[in-house]
Amino acid sequence: MTGPPNLLRRIRRGDLIAAVVLLAAGSVLTGLGSYERLIDDVPTQVRFIPLVLVCLGVVIRRASPGWALVIGSIGFGTELVIGIALATVCIYTDNLYAFARYGPRTRIRVLAPILALVILGFGALSIMDGKDVGGVVSTAALGAVILLSPIGTGIIVRQAHDRASLEAERAEQTARLADARRREAVLRERTSMARELHDTVANYLSAIALQSTALQARRDLDPETLRTSVAAIRASSVEGLAELRRIIGLLRAGDEGEELASFRLDQVPGLVERMRAVGLKVDFAVEGPEREVPGEVELSAYRVVQESLTNALKYGADAAVAIAYEPERLTVTVENAVHAGADPVPGGGAGLIGMTERVRLLGGAVRAGPVGDRWRVRAEIPTGGVL
Repeated sequence: MTGPPNLLRRIRRGDLIAAVVLLAAGSVLTGLGSYERLIDDVPTQVRFIPLVLVCLGVVIRRASPGWALVIGSIGFGTELVIGIALATVCIYTDNLYAFARYGPRTRIRVLAPILALVILGFGALSIMDGKDVGGVVSTAALGAVILLSPIGTGIIVRQAHDRASLEAERAEQTARLADARRREAVLRERTSMARELHDTVANYLSAIALQSTALQARRDLDPETLRTSVAAIRASSVEGLAELRRIIGLLRAGDEGEELASFRLDQVPGLVERMRAVGLKVDFAVEGPEREVPGEVELSAYRVVQESLTNALKYGADAAVAIAYEPERLTVTVENAVHAGADPVPGGGAGLIGMTERVRLLGGAVRAGPVGDRWRVRAEIPTGGVL
C-alpha cells in the first residue's frame, strides 16, 4: 500500500485545483440548501462532511484511484443516510470515473457487478416504499446513471488512451526501425564503396608501385625495356584513373539500380594480358562450355581473379587462372608460386575480405591458403541467382 509521503508526492496540481473549485461550488450549493432532507435534525455543518470526502477523492484521483473511490464512497454512503446533495453526487461520479480510468483493471471487473447489485437494491427499496413500476424503473435508471455510467465512460476513455498509446509506440518503433534500416543502408553503401575502390583503384596502384620499385632497383635497363616499363606504368595509371572517374560519376548519379562497376567474364583475358605486361607470368584456361551467368556472378568472379592476380604480382612469381563452368555453379581457381621470403599469407587484408564478402552474398564460398609451395584461391559461386 502506498504510504502517505509517497501519496502526497504523487498528487497532481491540476487535481488539487479542481478539488478546491468543486469544494467551493459545492459549499455554496449546500449553504443555499440544495440537498434532500432525509433526517431533519442533522446540523448543516455535518452535511459538508460528505462533500469534503468526495472532494478529497478528487485530490488523489490519479495518485491513488483506489483510495479515492473508498473515501468518496464513504461520503456518498453518508449522503444516502442523511440526505442526498446534488453537488456531492456529481462529484462522486468523478470518483467512480477516476477509478475506472486509472485504477487496477482486475478490480474494475469486480466493481461493476457490485454497483449493479447496489442498483438492484435501490429498486428493491423503492418497491418496499410502495412505489409503482414507473417509480422503481426511474430509481434504477437514476442509480445506473450515477453509478454505472461513470464506470463505462472511464473504461471507454481508458481503452481509447491505450489504443492511442499503442499506436504511438508502434509509430516510434517504426521510426526506430526506419532509422536502423537507413543506418544499415548507409553502412552497406559505404562497405560497397570501400570494396569497389579497393578492388578497382588499389589494384592499379599496386601494379604502379611494383613497376616503379622495379625500375628504381634496376640500373642496367636498356632504353627499350625502360620505355616498355614506363608505358605499362602509364597504362595502369590511365586505366585506374578512368575507373575512379566512373565510380565517382555513378556515385554522383545516385542510381540505386546501377552497379558501381560492371565487369564481365569476357574481360578476364584483358586483365590477364595487363598482368603479363607488367611482368607476371599468367596461364589462363576456361573449363566447360561457356554460358551466360547472372551479372552479379560475373562481377564477383572478375573481382576474385583481379585481387588474386594482384596478390600474385606482389608476392608470387607466376600464376595460373582457371574458370570452370559447372552445372550449378561457377568455379574460379587462381594459383601462384610464392617467393621464399614473401609473406606466407598473401592477400590476407581488405582484398581477401572484400572478395569473400562478394561471393558469400551470392551464397558461395571462398577458400584461400597454401597448397604445397603454392598459394591457391578457390571461389565457388552458385549461378542459380542471388540468395
